Amino acid sequence: MRKLIKGIFLNPKTDYSVEVLNNYCILINNGIIEKIEKDIEINEIQFDVFYDFEDKIIIPGLIDLHTHIPQFRAIGIGKGELLEWLNDYIFPLEAKFSEKNFAVDSTELFFKDLISKGTTTAVMYSSPQKQACEIAFEIADELSVRSFIGLPLMDRNTPDMIIQNTEQVIKDIFSIADKWHKRNKCEFVLSPRFALSCSDELLRRVGEIAASDGFFVQTHLAESKKELQEVKLQFPEVENYTSVYDKYNLLTSRTILAHCIYLNEAEIEKIRDRNCIIAHCPTSNKFLRSGIMQAKKYIDCGLKVGLGTDVAAGYSLSMLNEGMEACEVSKLLSVQNDEPNIVIEADTAFCLSTIKAAEYLGISEEVGNFEIGKKFDAAVFELAEVHKSAELKEEEYLRALMYNIDKRTAKSVFIDGNLVYHK
Repeated sequence: MRKLIKGIFLNPKTDYSVEVLNNYCILINNGIIEKIEKDIEINEIQFDVFYDFEDKIIIPGLIDLHTHIPQFRAIGIGKGELLEWLNDYIFPLEAKFSEKNFAVDSTELFFKDLISKGTTTAVMYSSPQKQACEIAFEIADELSVRSFIGLPLMDRNTPDMIIQNTEQVIKDIFSIADKWHKRNKCEFVLSPRFALSCSDELLRRVGEIAASDGFFVQTHLAESKKELQEVKLQFPEVENYTSVYDKYNLLTSRTILAHCIYLNEAEIEKIRDRNCIIAHCPTSNKFLRSGIMQAKKYIDCGLKVGLGTDVAAGYSLSMLNEGMEACEVSKLLSVQNDEPNIVIEADTAFCLSTIKAAEYLGISEEVGNFEIGKKFDAAVFELAEVHKSAELKEEEYLRALMYNIDKRTAKSVFIDGNLVYHK
């Protein structure tokens, strides 16, 4: 089926620039972009369906590099810093996912909201139960979301209600991966929750599995000062937090490290040498009073940086909101450190959550921006009335979209050229 889409397209590039395609049309043939042209004569082109989005903004499907499916119900709930918040609010909530109906209902709520915010690809944690992880894959597959999902691994320093048996959870890894890894748009991700929740044996086994079959690995690193203190106590033999993961061969080009606020120069060098991916989660880091990651510094020194909503410490699944927050916290860090060159601009933040994230996940040949031959993953957003009535310059469209906090929900969302959401 051939579909013609008309509107204002914002097209991110790998050099962190954003091309504005105003009054353009994109022709899609069976989900693949066939033509991108301005002022197409409608009667001179063959198509089956025409979507005229007029003055609306159309962007590539957004890519969230770090979030938690079971925590969606806890958005805005709770208080305290990371370790306290996990124990008091999140672990009890995740324990409820052992009940199948609760897991299904909660997971459906999560994915519906995710799609409505224009996100078409996400890297996610399920809750610690095998059944809940399989439910997450089933719903993701049904909704066609490009999904990288992991079972959080937790065999020590974890409440009894969700602690895992080491041997059993290794069996669960193989069972889930055998069914879901690289099936349709799904990939299974090895997910040691963080060093404090994993025994040496579990970390060793996961490192071996990662090396054997090229899985992505996701975990948390250097999120809070208290966490760093605890890691130092539990792993006295290693020189720093990053080295815990490196000891077990868990740092590779397919490793996603969330937060990374408190890294020393040696750790930065190691992450760069191992070509790991960093997921910057500014909203979450504010909510838990964790700190501010030096995103621009990391980018400038050659690290791979993307963005993650990190729900529920992040209080929205909107990657537009996360992009805005990345810009705003970088300004605070700039003032605090008297460093004007560490500010993240809107075009950089937008590229981090689209084409750059697609590169890191190895899917940039398929999605991430609008190019002939790529699949049409896209989200359509409406500008605020105040911006509609203004004569915006082309370079102002992105900021008008990103800072439009009252219009975070998409009007329409496409995956593989198929309309999967419409408001």
